[in-house]
Amino acid sequence: MTEVTPLAAADAVRLAELAEAETRYRLRFAREMYAAGRADGWREGYADAGRDMARRWDEIARPAAHGRPPHAVLERRRWGPGGREHFADPRPGDFPGTEVRAA
Repeated sequence: MTEVTPLAAADAVRLAELAEAETRYRLRFAREMYAAGRADGWREGYADAGRDMARRWDEIARPAAHGRPPHAVLERRRWGPGGREHFADPRPGDFPGTEVRAA
């Protein structure tokens, strides 16, 4: 059986403290890197979304801004035949429901 000397015990404590310090450093580094990556990803994603919205807005708005299609056609597409006032009216092909009979 080997005997633990005071010097060996002191070395073990020093090595354990060194390992704990290394673990704290690595955890702090991981948190900082995660936060930096998340911030970069958020900025890049937000910029991508802005570019996508600008491109799509141009595709959507340009025809309407240049008189094609006319406003009446856009309203008909939006609300259907009869306009806003008849939007909720039954339409051909709608489910007519089932008849409830008294027993």
